[in-house]
Amino acid sequence: MWLQNILKDEDHSVRDDLFHEILITFMEHPQAEYMIHNNEARWFIVRVALNQSRSVNSKHYKLYKKYTYEFNEEIYDQQETEYDIDKDNKIEQLMNCLDNMYQGSNKERYYVMLILLYITLGNFSEVGRRLNIGRTTVSKSYYEGLELLKERYSKVTKDKIHLDNKTIKILKSKILKNYGKELS
Repeated sequence: MWLQNILKDEDHSVRDDLFHEILITFMEHPQAEYMIHNNEARWFIVRVALNQSRSVNSKHYKLYKKYTYEFNEEIYDQQETEYDIDKDNKIEQLMNCLDNMYQGSNKERYYVMLILLYITLGNFSEVGRRLNIGRTTVSKSYYEGLELLKERYSKVTKDKIHLDNKTIKILKSKILKNYGKELS
């Protein structure tokens, strides 16, 4: 009864777990027998219950309270967006164009490798350090490679593409999914 009074503010779904955790803590304590014989067990159990229930460093807090978030209905009331198959087709076509460029001349292969490295590392300076090339040269070649990729894409699809950050991020995830093991 006294534990239920102490734990009345606890979430109902975890109250029983906390109750059992407190009892296990008491039973595993080396002086549990001594406390029972001297009528000190109740006070020890109450103190453990208060500590477990209120302390941010307790096992109970770390298991049940630390990552508890309130339900936000606004997130779940949002309309689902329709799957955009056109975007997937564009990304697939871009991947094919990258593959074709890689099979082309040495300069085209160089562009593809710079695009892949930049997409993977996300930083011109880091790519330059790894290749021992100046950062400006890397960025200039990267953008030349993107222009060549756009031209290849336009020839194949008869459509122009704008390679914005969102498209590059989607392309990055597709590249890392398909080729991630080879890049690392």
